[in-house]
Amino acid sequence: MKKTLILSTLALSLTAAAPANAFLSSLFGSDEEANTEQVTASNPLVGMLTDNLGISADQAAGGAGALLAMAGNGLSSSENSELNSMIPGLESLTGAIPGGLGSMISNMDSVKTAFSALGLDPALIAQFTPLITQYLTSQDASSGLLDSLTSLWK
Repeated sequence: MKKTLILSTLALSLTAAAPANAFLSSLFGSDEEANTEQVTASNPLVGMLTDNLGISADQAAGGAGALLAMAGNGLSSSENSELNSMIPGLESLTGAIPGGLGSMISNMDSVKTAFSALGLDPALIAQFTPLITQYLTSQDASSGLLDSLTSLWK
């Protein structure tokens, strides 16, 4: 009983503190937010997308993150592991999807919604996908992974 009471009290105090921490972070920013921005800006895939498409680093990261989040839901576990090992800072890319949409991306319609939220025309998806596969090819991605991504992103 004592253990349950302690755990309940701890859970309640953490839950109560979360909104205050989120509020303060939104006002003053956070170290985690700054670190994510640094990782995103230095990501070679983001650089490739910004150079080729003339978009901001935030848009490149969010767009790639949306496509990769969708892919993560459709790939096998071994392909997912391979993808995670090939893209540095993959979590920062999926974290760049605006408005908490990252957890809701499951199909191409949700990717289009994320692109729109980023201020990108969803038609740009057709330019993102070959660049991402080109990047993965340069990282020696397996043909199985590349074929699966191509199929998912049709």
